[in-house]
Amino acid sequence: MKRRSTKLYLALVAVMSILASCSKTDDNYNYKNMPTSIELPIAAHAGPAMFDNGGFKFNIAKSISSAPQPLVTTVLLSATKPLSKDVTVTLSVDNGSISALNATHKALYTADSLAAVKADTDVPDATDFKYEIYQPLPADAYSVPSTKVTIPAGQTTADHIVNIITDKLTLGVKYMLPVAIADAQGEKINYYSTVYYIVGIKSEYEGEAKASGSIAFPDPSINRSWTDRAKTLTTVNGNIIRAEAADLGGSNYYMWLIVNPDNSVTVISAPGAANPSIQTNGSCTFDPATRTFNLNYKYVGGTGDRRITEVIKLN
Repeated sequence: MKRRSTKLYLALVAVMSILASCSKTDDNYNYKNMPTSIELPIAAHAGPAMFDNGGFKFNIAKSISSAPQPLVTTVLLSATKPLSKDVTVTLSVDNGSISALNATHKALYTADSLAAVKADTDVPDATDFKYEIYQPLPADAYSVPSTKVTIPAGQTTADHIVNIITDKLTLGVKYMLPVAIADAQGEKINYYSTVYYIVGIKSEYEGEAKASGSIAFPDPSINRSWTDRAKTLTTVNGNIIRAEAADLGGSNYYMWLIVNPDNSVTVISAPGAANPSIQTNGSCTFDPATRTFNLNYKYVGGTGDRRITEVIKLN
């Protein structure tokens, strides 16, 4: 056992020696010799997006609203220590790159489809991520307060802001907003210089939720209840979401919850629901402070009304 431990120790020493040697002779392994550069750290965290132009993607979803919503991109000075001078960085929204990206995706889909036909296999799905076509944000759907941000002397970050006005966007459309470093006042621009925001919109009432409630039948002996039932609330438009009715999603009982300006809620059957009689039956409200729906609704069954009382709280 002792001989084996000695061999392991010597092997570790050898590895450490090799690493130490590399760090002295190869700048790639010695952070002290790495040049100062400017980057968008979110691009690094977003990960490769299969974009041939070296960009990086980041999916975002903003609530549907007429009020501008800030999209903040942090600009980072990557250096062994902060600089003693200010650095002004210029960023741009380069919608021309979307056309280039779309052309690449279309060409790839055409090539893959022809190859599939030639090989007598299934044609690829045009909705696959690597073939997706994006639309630039409409000009009236965003504004840029300033194209320049300054990283002060002694600091390493500054924030760039684009304000997005989401009620100008259409639900279900794949929008893209490319934000890129255009100039770094003489400093090196890092590889992580572009982030392609794929912008979606959603209702502020969308999300995962927990529901607790009960259903009362004309025959009280078959009443039942549920606690902390997982529900997914999905966007119909800015003030309407689709949700499972009671605990009957498996039977295709779905409802629309319509949030009114005074935070009262109207319950109706969702289009295509198995039972079209789902409706408000008493007080229904939404509490924005706790993001909670307090509902009283019903549907008509063969022997009369089924009355539901339910609390749905967004996570």
